[in-house]
Amino acid sequence: MKSKFYKRIFVSLVLIVVLSVISAGCGTTAPPTGPPAPPAPCTITVYSQNFWCYGYVWVNGLSTGQWIDFNGAVTITGLTAGTTATVQIVDSNGWYSHQEILILVPGNNIVTFTYF
Repeated sequence: MKSKFYKRIFVSLVLIVVLSVISAGCGTTAPPTGPPAPPAPCTITVYSQNFWCYGYVWVNGLSTGQWIDFNGAVTITGLTAGTTATVQIVDSNGWYSHQEILILVPGNNIVTFTYF
């Protein structure tokens, strides 16, 4: 009779330990602390390496108001990393160059126009 009692105690203790381990492993994780990090700022530096590559620099279909000449460079600021930018040059006659498409990374991004 005593052995049956001790077996029940032993089984009960094993069940308690197993259930404690299972429930401890199923806890919820704490939410992240603090606000999310702001998007990283970045710039685009546009270089002209062709005699016909001059005009206003446009980004995403809007003029930046900055003029670039042959062998010149222009830096556009206020952009956000992780976004896509389409860069092109519009000359004084209204002709649009080809588009350079890039995904912006933090820091300075470089685009070189070697043909219009």
